[in-house]
Amino acid sequence: MKKGVSLVAICLFLLTASTANAQQWTRKSSLEFGFMVGGSNYSGDLTDKYFETEGIHANGGILVRYNPVQRFSFRVGVNYGQISGYDSWYANDELRSNRNLHFESDLWDFHAAFDLNLNTFDFQQERGVIPYIFGGVSVFKYNPQAQFFYDPNSWQNLPNDNSYETLADRDEAWIELQPLGTEGQETTEYNDIKRYSLTQFAIPVGAGFKFKLSPSWTFGIEYSTRFTFTDYLDDVSGVYAEPVFLEAQYGAMSKAMADRSPTENLAGTARGDEAKRDLYNIFGITLTYKIINSGEVCPAFR
Repeated sequence: MKKGVSLVAICLFLLTASTANAQQWTRKSSLEFGFMVGGSNYSGDLTDKYFETEGIHANGGILVRYNPVQRFSFRVGVNYGQISGYDSWYANDELRSNRNLHFESDLWDFHAAFDLNLNTFDFQQERGVIPYIFGGVSVFKYNPQAQFFYDPNSWQNLPNDNSYETLADRDEAWIELQPLGTEGQETTEYNDIKRYSLTQFAIPVGAGFKFKLSPSWTFGIEYSTRFTFTDYLDDVSGVYAEPVFLEAQYGAMSKAMADRSPTENLAGTARGDEAKRDLYNIFGITLTYKIINSGEVCPAFR
């Protein structure tokens, strides 16, 4: 009899504890809307470090984040900014000074990501710090451009060919590089080199901190790297093409923008490093507001 009473008491205790625990950790899901303000930069053939401060540009965007449980969040967002790279940033590097390439590009980044919160939080709590890591997929649009500087003393201004002189009225103009096939893309002689797309996929990976300011407002700081599948963010990857082939296919501007060195580079010599893919970083602060609370959901994972 005593054993039976004891067993019943233990069962009641466990049931009460289980109910209390479930009540403690059951939370409402929520939907947040907000914005991000920060910066973006690029790493590739025209930089010599992973994070080049010379190339930081303003970046901003909007995001929507869904929090189904305490540990996980899902979000989608769009960011707009710029990226750039200049050989002139490294004046002490003779090879870069001779190559003399640069680019700038607008950057649109559309992303969907999964956040893993490294500690639990109550959606209703007024204060708290939540470190997190995230990963996902991005679709980005870009369009590398470079500024053309007309030089009457250029090695390209040949005495028996006045094609370069026709570019004089375009001095200091910004030129879209992808249509020029600067490395021989899709010319008759280099038809095995395909033109790169201006819309690409990337894998975003990053980390940050969320700071609960109130039950509705959350402030955040985050940093992410977008690992791309292209080496042409900067329009630089392989080797120099034969100038006469570029001019025949795409005109004098293609030849002029392909080799901007003070002296001509031989066709077939390295223009970039095709073994490494380019990447870009997006970082900054976020501020989100909780716009929807759903009903009770299953107990959140701790």
